[in-house]
Amino acid sequence: MCSSVAMAEVATAATTAATKKDKKAPQEEVVVQQTDQAQVGVIIKVLGRTGSRGNVTQVRVRLMAEEGSPEANRTIVRNVKGPCKEGDMLSLMETEREARRLR
Repeated sequence: MCSSVAMAEVATAATTAATKKDKKAPQEEVVVQQTDQAQVGVIIKVLGRTGSRGNVTQVRVRLMAEEGSPEANRTIVRNVKGPCKEGDMLSLMETEREARRLR
């Protein structure tokens, strides 16, 4: 059983906590923009199906970069989930790592 004095103290503590939050200066929201853009690549060869149920396709992709860029005409192997065929364009957020080869 709680006494009415204890209940009043709890209510007072709750209201002071709420007012402290209200008195806090509003903080500015920090917005982080991603500076890296997705790289575009074209599927030049379908290597085969992979995954435990064959739901992933392994493809060779030629990166479309500006001439003079270190990534110009570079080819990498990637895994694609979903339908794809030769000539399709992919938007790649990360181009440093390659997929493991099929066995």
